[in-house]
Formats: sequence, structure tokens, C-alpha cells
Amino acid sequence: MLSIPRTRLTAAGSLSRRAKLAQLAFITAIVLVFSCALILFNAYRLHVRLAERADSIAHLAKTSLASAVWQVDHASARDFIDAVLQDEDVAFAQVVTGREIMASKSRPRFTGHDFEYFARDKRFLTRSVEIRKYGDWIGSFNLAMSTEGYIQEMGMYVALTFALGLLLILALTVAAIRYMRKHFLNPLTALEESATTIADGNLDASIDTSASNELGSLARAIDDMRQSVKHLINDLKEANAKLQNHQNLLESTVKERTEELKSKNESLNAALEDVRSAKKAAEVANLAKSSFLASMSHEIRTPMNAILGMADILWETELSEAQARYVDVFRTAGENLLEILDDILDLSKIEAGHLELEHTWFVLGEVLDKTCGVINTKAEQKGLTLSCTMAPDIPSRLTGDPSRLRQILINLLGNAVKFTDKGSVSLAVDLAAQEGEQVLLHFSITDTGVGVAGDKLGAIFEAFTQADSSTTRQFGGTGLGLAISKELSHMMGGRIWAESTPGKGSTFHFTARFGTAGQPAQARTPDQTDETAALPPINILMLEDSKYNAFVTQIYLQSTPCRLTVAEDGKTGVEMFKKGGWDLVLMDIQMPVMDGFQATRAIRDWEREQKLPPTPIVAMTAFALDEDARRCRDAGADYHLPKPVKKSALFETIHLLAGKDGKEPGGTDHD
Repeated sequence: MLSIPRTRLTAAGSLSRRAKLAQLAFITAIVLVFSCALILFNAYRLHVRLAERADSIAHLAKTSLASAVWQVDHASARDFIDAVLQDEDVAFAQVVTGREIMASKSRPRFTGHDFEYFARDKRFLTRSVEIRKYGDWIGSFNLAMSTEGYIQEMGMYVALTFALGLLLILALTVAAIRYMRKHFLNPLTALEESATTIADGNLDASIDTSASNELGSLARAIDDMRQSVKHLINDLKEANAKLQNHQNLLESTVKERTEELKSKNESLNAALEDVRSAKKAAEVANLAKSSFLASMSHEIRTPMNAILGMADILWETELSEAQARYVDVFRTAGENLLEILDDILDLSKIEAGHLELEHTWFVLGEVLDKTCGVINTKAEQKGLTLSCTMAPDIPSRLTGDPSRLRQILINLLGNAVKFTDKGSVSLAVDLAAQEGEQVLLHFSITDTGVGVAGDKLGAIFEAFTQADSSTTRQFGGTGLGLAISKELSHMMGGRIWAESTPGKGSTFHFTARFGTAGQPAQARTPDQTDETAALPPINILMLEDSKYNAFVTQIYLQSTPCRLTVAEDGKTGVEMFKKGGWDLVLMDIQMPVMDGFQATRAIRDWEREQKLPPTPIVAMTAFALDEDARRCRDAGADYHLPKPVKKSALFETIHLLAGKDGKEPGGTDHD
């Protein structure tokens, strides 16, 4: 309690000291400014007086020396200079004519210096006047006056002025401080002490409110505040009693709520544990589903490779009309089964979040032409008219995933043709929006088919769902195409929706976002390979445990210059490769003894040990997922070719990779 008043008194003392210092500074500044003004004024006055004296002497010389110079009277000139030097401030005087110096004299301490010396030295005030006779110049008078006397006089005046200013500062400061202490500081200190006493808790302390100035008003305001505080304290005591009662009630309520919250928290923890168990079970089920799908994909694709391969081979042979029809049936059925399998895998990858979009350059017109070309064959078989139009303001080159865009278009156009018996199907592409280097394209597919009821439009984009149960029986299909298209359009930054009138047709819309920046050079891809071009005469080593798949590949290549050798397991294939002479390796992944991953790594290790350039390796596998392709590339494969492998795809790959290692194709025959 004692430290508080001591601190406040110190603050009051600090205020008093600051007031004294402020008064001293203010008075000092005024006196100094006034003193400096007097000093400058007198300096100017003395300098003017010295200049006037110099001008007076110069004028006198101009009028008095004309006759002496005209008559070349040296004695008169010397007498004039002697008279001039009677002035203590004159340091040098000189009379010159055009031919000689008639007279010249300086103070002893300046002997030996000419007029130019004095003119350059700022300690001297110089004058030079022309002496004329009858208007003609006959000589000059040069004068130099020293400013030492002027400087000494100014020094004395400055000292005297500052001494008087100091006395004036002291006198004014003492008077101001006494006045301030009597009328302001002492009453303020008393008021501060009263306020300190009140702040320490003594609300009955007396306050002097007799002053008639602002300090009196402040004292009265503090007194009113004291009375208010007394009333406030009484009110606070009453409020505190009420608050204590409320606190007791609140503690009881909090205790009850805490017990209730504890019970709910235990229930929540139990529910969370159930959720964790369910999540773990779902993850296990999802992993089992993914494993099952991958295994089923492999087991189905392996025989499908032989079925579709043999179908393609038979189709290229001479067949009767009935035989051609039979081959076309199981070719179409196999392709449909493969499409269903691809749809199931795509949907599985989307649900697991493993599907990633590519980001490559493509020409939109080429994508539309190829897509419409594929669908046009089916449309012509049903007698339908197919049209594809693209708005002229759409950039020709875009960045994005052209294969997934083509997948959406084939799904929607294929559905339109499938559900339309007569009339037409049309595809239109418009520019919906453009922001910087991004464009939003709007695709619409319109048909004149059976249509979809309004209450079914929302459900048709769900997996394994069709508008009517009879649709599957009449038109076939699994209902996966629209679900996959919906997810792909969302991944492309757009959306998908439909408009339909039963019996009149439907229009399916979707939007997708693509990039437009830059114009890259056209790159060579497998799709650009001429499928009909002759294959190079190269030696191919095929590691394949399925004799049916090996037989299909042998039939594909039997009419080409390529020479194919088959190894039935990975270990045998690696040993055959080490004998050398191979231009290309076709590697199956799932094989006995040593699988394709191990065989590929073994080949790459052997090549590094022998310091040989890498031979192109194509992973021909029924594992068709993206992660399977990455595993193949990580193992050392150059290319991933999923089964079933079509003849055209195999030829395109050979064209792309043949001679990639820099060797001339063709080597030792290992057949």
C-alpha cells in the first residue's frame, strides 16, 4: 500500500521537473533567438560601415590623385597614401599608371605582398578605382582594408550579448518557476495527494475545491467521482452477494452437465470405435475388391487375347458368308466383353481415387473425327445419320486427356446410336467460357431415340442403373458408361446432365476444361504409325507361358520379315537373351519360375554389366491398370501393351521401338 503513493508522488515530481525544463527551454530559445538577431544586425552594421569607409577613401583617391598622376608627381601620390594609412584598418594602398607603380605602401606585417594577394584573401576588403583625366584612363588606385578590427569588435559584442542573455534567462526562469509553483504545481501536488489517498481506498479523504480555475474544476470532478465510487462499491457488494448465489447454483448445474457430458462422451467414443472398425472393414473389403478385380482382369484378358487374336486371324482368311457371320459374332461378343471389363476397372479406379488424367497436347478436330468415324460405322448399320460440328472460335490445339475425352464421347454417342432406331444423331461442340489460358467447352449429343422419363434422368448417371428394367433386355448394357462419363467430366473441371422427352429423343450435355497455352511441335506417337507399312527384319524374343497367346503372335508375324522366338518361362528367356542378337523383347509378366518383373530386371542388370545398350522391352501383360504399367516401367520395360493385343497395336509398337537401341535390325536367327 505504501509503494503506490510513493510512485504517484514521483510522477508528480517528474511533472514538476518537466514543467521547469520546458520553461527553461522556452525562455532560453527566445533569448537566444533575440541575441542572435542583435549579433547579426550589429555584424551587418559594422560591415557596412567598413565598406562605406573603403568606398569613401576610394572616391577621395579618384578625385584627388588625378592631377598627381597626370603630372607624374610621385611625391603627391606618396603623401596621399601616407594620409590614407593613418586609418588603422587600411593594410595596403597603391597608385599605378600604365607604365609604373607611382606609389605603394603596406603595413609592416604585410610587406612584400601585391594587391592580388589582398584581393584573394577573405580577411581583407579591397577596392580598385580608375583615375581619369579629361575622360581618359591614366591610372588606378588600389586599396585593401583589414577586417581584423571588425572581427575583434564583433567578438566583444557577441560575448557581451551572450552574457546579458544568460542573466536574462536566469532571471526569467526563476520568476516563471516561482509563479508556476505558487499557482499550479503546489495546488496540483495537493490534489494528487488527495487522489492518491482515495485510490488507496480512503474514500473519506478531504479534497480542496476552493480554487476558481481549472484545478478547482478538476478537484470538484474528483470529489464527485469519489461519491460515485462509494455508491458503486455498495452496489457491487450487493451484486457480489447475488453473484455468489448464482455461482453456487451454476456449480451445481455444471456438475450435473459434466456427468451428462461424460456419459455422452463415452457413448461417442464407442460410436467412433464402431466407425473405425467399419472403416477398417471397408478398407479391407475395398482392397479385396481391387485385388479381385485385378486378378479377374488378368484371368479374363489372358484367354481373351487368344480368342480375339484368333478371331482377327480368321477374319483375314477366306471365309464363307456363314463362317464370316460366325466369326463376326464372337469378335463382337469378345470386344463387348472387353469393353465391360474396361468399364468395371475404370469405375473401380475412380472409386478408389487411383484414376489420373493425362496432360498432353492434342488437336480437338482429330479427336472428334476419329470418334465419329468409330461410331459412324454403327450408325450406318442402323440407317442413321451422324453429324459432328465444332464452333469456329474454339482453339485448334488443346492440353488435357484426349483418351478420356474420347471415352466420354464414345459412351454418349454409342448410347445415342444404341437407343435410336431411326432418324439422326448429332454432336455439337461450343465454347462455353474462356479465362486466360483455360477454355470451358460444351459438348451436346442429340438423338431421336426412345428418350428417358423425367423422373429417371437423375438416376441414369448412377452405376449399374438404367432408365427402365426392360432397357437391358432390349438394348443390353451394364449402365456403367454414364457413371464413368459423369466422374470423368467432373475430373475435367466440368459437369454432365441430360434433357429428354420420351418417344422424341434425348440430348446429353457435358462440359470439360482444357488448356490453350503455346503451340508445341507435333510429336510422333504410336497412333500416327502407318499400320500398313512393312515391318523391319528384326529378331524378336517373346517370353510367354501361354502357348495360345504365343501362337496368336506367331500368326500375326508369320507374313512379316520379323523372326520370333518363344521362351515359355522367365528364366529360360533370360538365358536365351544373354546369347545375344535380339532387337526386341516381348515380355509377359505372370510366368512360372521367374516372372516378367524379375526377368526384365535381370536383363537390364546383365546389359549394364556387359556395358551394352538397352534392348527395347515391351511388357505384354493382362494386368491393365495404371499402377501395373508403372511397375513395368520401373522394372525397366520401355512400353506397356495390355492384353488382349490386337495386331495393329503390336505392329505400331514394333514400328515405334524397332532400332531404338541404335543397332541395325536383324541379327542371328534363333528359330
